[in-house]
Amino acid sequence: MAENKQPLIVPINQLLPPELFILPVRHRPVFPGMVTPLVIAEGKLAEAIENVHKSNQYLGLVLQHDDTQNEVGPDNLFKIGTAAKILKRINLPEGGMHLLVNSLERFRIQSFVHTQPQMLAKVEYQIEASEVRDKELIALMRSVLNQAKEMMTENPYFTEEMKLTLINVEEPGKIADFVCSVLNLKREEFQEVLETFDIRRRLERTLQFLARELDLVKLQRKIQGKVNQSAETNQREYYLREQLKAIKTELRGPETKDKDADYYRQKIEAAKLPPEAQEKALDECSKLDYVEPSSHEYTVIRNYLDTLLDLPWNVEAVDDIDLAHARQVLNRDHYGLDDVKTRILEYLAVRSLKKDVKGSIICLVGPPGVGKTSLGRSIATAMKKKFFRFSLGGMRDEAEIKGHRRTYIGAMPGKIVQGLKTTKAKDMVLMLDEIDKLGRSFHGDPASALLEVLDPQQNFEFRDHFLDLPFDLSKVTFITTANTLDSIPEPLIDRMEVIRLPGYILEEKMQIAKKYLVGRAVADSGLTKKNAPAISTAGLRFLIDSYAREAGVRRLEKEIQKLYRKAATAVVEKKSFPKNLTPKEIPTYLGKPVFTGADEFTTLAIGSAIGLAYTSMGGATLTIESRRFPGRGRVKFTGQIGKVMNESAEIAVSFARSLEPDEKFWTKNDIHIHVPDGATPKDGPSAGITITTALLSLLRNKKIKSGYAMTGEIRLSGDVLPIGGLREKIVAARRVGIRNVIFPFDNLRDYEELPKELKAGLKVYPTKHYSEIDALLFGSTVQKTVSRRKPRKVNPPQRKSRAA
Repeated sequence: MAENKQPLIVPINQLLPPELFILPVRHRPVFPGMVTPLVIAEGKLAEAIENVHKSNQYLGLVLQHDDTQNEVGPDNLFKIGTAAKILKRINLPEGGMHLLVNSLERFRIQSFVHTQPQMLAKVEYQIEASEVRDKELIALMRSVLNQAKEMMTENPYFTEEMKLTLINVEEPGKIADFVCSVLNLKREEFQEVLETFDIRRRLERTLQFLARELDLVKLQRKIQGKVNQSAETNQREYYLREQLKAIKTELRGPETKDKDADYYRQKIEAAKLPPEAQEKALDECSKLDYVEPSSHEYTVIRNYLDTLLDLPWNVEAVDDIDLAHARQVLNRDHYGLDDVKTRILEYLAVRSLKKDVKGSIICLVGPPGVGKTSLGRSIATAMKKKFFRFSLGGMRDEAEIKGHRRTYIGAMPGKIVQGLKTTKAKDMVLMLDEIDKLGRSFHGDPASALLEVLDPQQNFEFRDHFLDLPFDLSKVTFITTANTLDSIPEPLIDRMEVIRLPGYILEEKMQIAKKYLVGRAVADSGLTKKNAPAISTAGLRFLIDSYAREAGVRRLEKEIQKLYRKAATAVVEKKSFPKNLTPKEIPTYLGKPVFTGADEFTTLAIGSAIGLAYTSMGGATLTIESRRFPGRGRVKFTGQIGKVMNESAEIAVSFARSLEPDEKFWTKNDIHIHVPDGATPKDGPSAGITITTALLSLLRNKKIKSGYAMTGEIRLSGDVLPIGGLREKIVAARRVGIRNVIFPFDNLRDYEELPKELKAGLKVYPTKHYSEIDALLFGSTVQKTVSRRKPRKVNPPQRKSRAA
């Protein structure tokens, strides 16, 4: 940079150290003679400033070339900076610190002593010499001051404190520094002023910058004036329009109509709405006469009228139910589920005989993938009704059910009214999916909002908050779906008829795959019957048994689709692919089997027993384990078990102790009972006999017979109490290859109602007292309060027999 005059180099002042800690600054440099606040982020710089503050309290503030870099070295710094003294330091609560520094003199970096962990440099101070105030210098100073005062008059951002400071500064160099520091300059221009040691040259550059900024401020004021004038004109025109509207109203009378208002009045007359709805609609129409079309309220009124007129107020429900057609649709779309289909056909038969029957509320409960949602669609098809579905999963706002009040911006009706508007049918089939996954928040409780919707005694005059009018929902057929009833409030369950959909057994899955899944996968993958490979019966059995043991068929469908995608890839790439997929080829394309023979629970260790459980995912098998260690008679339960299951386990321990009163065993050992897997929460009393069996196996050091699974609640007396979900538990036992099942005698009726194909090949043992289980699995005889008898075996259904 060219300079008119070489700066006067004077010896370093005794107050300023010859070496300074260099602190990089961003955006703009700091000029001498000012008190400046600085914010230092947490890190190395903050630690270095902590050390400087304890020593000489002097810093070197130097502008960095690139503001985007966090790690700054000597190459990214200008050579000219400002020495400053730390006046005050405040540590911030979130880390880092706030500094208040007084900038003193310019300096030039001569060399760096070191750069790590912080930069320390030898500096040469540039002390300004006193200039002789000749006419030229005085003229420059006055020009800068006059221009600065004019700038302060034009620019409202200049504070009174700035004006006062400018008046009190007398040194020409400091005047230039102060004026430049308050201007809006580029970073390179700020640095140029800092590096200009010649005072006359610095004043000249300051004067140039002032002239440029003053021109910009005047242009800005001119533009602002035009904008203000335009705004005043618009406001004046608005008032004139309002006056004109009032004059027209006085001249023509109150019946002046807008085109939109006429359009909606004609639609209201043609719609033949109920009296209350018609009165409300006409009242909203009258508002259109005096509301400005450009206002938000006008759009809200039109949206309200559109919604109100789109609803099926006078569309009569017509039942055209053909049971033969309904049975055909249900059998076509779903395999098995005979109990469910029978219940649906019974409901349709009543509808065909009793025309004024109110809409039913059916709750389909079952594990994922068993066809609950698709069954709802089939019911609508069988009834020849329109179908509308929305999911309740994760819903936390009751306004999703009952709508938003129109006082809110973006208000809209709830899902019920939206369904009526979409289907335009009062007797639609409305599916509320995943009702067991409803949430609640400060916005309200959607489950409570559903109490009115699902109550036939109340929903004939359902009021949506958006409409604020009664609408009859009694003709709507509601179908809800859930994986479990545990999370659904009791008042809501009381309003619904629960139909359980059990999981599928292997034979049912094979039929579903052959009839539905394989053909769908072939079509989805773009293959044809000619180039699509077949899956053999053995291959399909292997696929289900090794990759898809869940209660539903969703996993099975994904695995079949994966096989046919592999086949499609082979066709496109013109590679060979087996024409018939057998158990030998399937692992090549699906990978290692997820389930192996070891999962069939054919052998058990001492202290282990197999229990049957019912979860939201369907039936499941649990291998309950017990181990003993030298100790003081403590019993520990693990496996995320709930309060009820924990109490059942304690009862099982007490009963086992009464059977085997070996004080040495119970007092000299600690017992650990674990219910895998540990990540899954479990609760309920049905594991009582399983825990008792595992403990007796541990105490007697004897394995139980293989191939047995059991379920049942136990009392302290040894009586076995009934349980729920027997069908799902039987399905779970068959799924893993278990053919011997022990369950409470009181559940024998539930077992006899199961389909023949589910009972085929099973041996079941209904029991009243644990002594029967002890004799069956251990060959023992237990004293009990009821009469002794051996457990009665129930053979497969081809030889009917009942337990005694």
